[in-house]
Amino acid sequence: MTAAIALALATSVGVAAASVVIYNNPFKSKPAFREVKKFDGATGCRRFFPGKKGFGAEVKKGPLQCDFRTPVTGDAKEPDHEIEVAAKVSDSTAKGVRKGAYVGVALRADKSSRYELRVFPEQREWQVRRKPDGGGGEFPAEGTDGAIRKVGKSNKLKLRAFDDKVTAFVNKESVAALTDGDPGDLNGRKTMIVAGSAAKKKSSTEVVFNNLRIRIP
Repeated sequence: MTAAIALALATSVGVAAASVVIYNNPFKSKPAFREVKKFDGATGCRRFFPGKKGFGAEVKKGPLQCDFRTPVTGDAKEPDHEIEVAAKVSDSTAKGVRKGAYVGVALRADKSSRYELRVFPEQREWQVRRKPDGGGGEFPAEGTDGAIRKVGKSNKLKLRAFDDKVTAFVNKESVAALTDGDPGDLNGRKTMIVAGSAAKKKSSTEVVFNNLRIRIP
C-alpha cells in the first residue's frame, strides 16, 4: 500500500465494528524496508536491512532512543491508530547492555508528543509512557510479565490510541488499558517503531522488527 493511500485511510471518519488494516509491511525486500525512515538526525542511530526479511536498527551507544517513522501519518489532531509489530533484541547485543535494551512502538508522535509502549525483554518489563507528562495520573504505567520473551526471541507489541483510550498489548495479552484525561495535550500525528538502550555504555544494541501493521477503527 502506498503512503498516500495509507494517509487517506488513516484519517477516515467512519467507525467500523472492528479495526481495519491500512498498512502492512513484512519487510521482505529492500524497497519495503526503505518505507520506514529514521525520524530525526540523532547520531548513534542506524537502520539496516538484515537479509531476506526484517527491519534492523542499531543503537550505537546508551542511553539513547532511536525513532523510525512509518508512512502512516494523520492529517488531523488526535488521529486514531493501532500499531503492531514483532520485535526482538538480537543475540549480537552485548551482555552488559541487555538489561537496558528495549523495543517499542509510538502513536500520536513527534519530537515533543507521543504515547509509547516499551518492552525490556531481558527484564521481562513493559512500560506505557505519555509525552508530555500528564493525562490524569494514569501515566506512566509499568509492570512485568513472565510471557515476555528474552533477548534473541521475538515479542509482539501492539499499541492502540482511539479517542481518549490507550491500550497496550504484549504477545496478544492486554497489559494496560488507560484513559487520558487530556488527549488534546498531544499534538503529534506520526506512527513509529522504536529501539533504545537505557544502559550508560558505549556498546551497541541491535534490534530486528518484522510484520508491521497499522490499523484504524
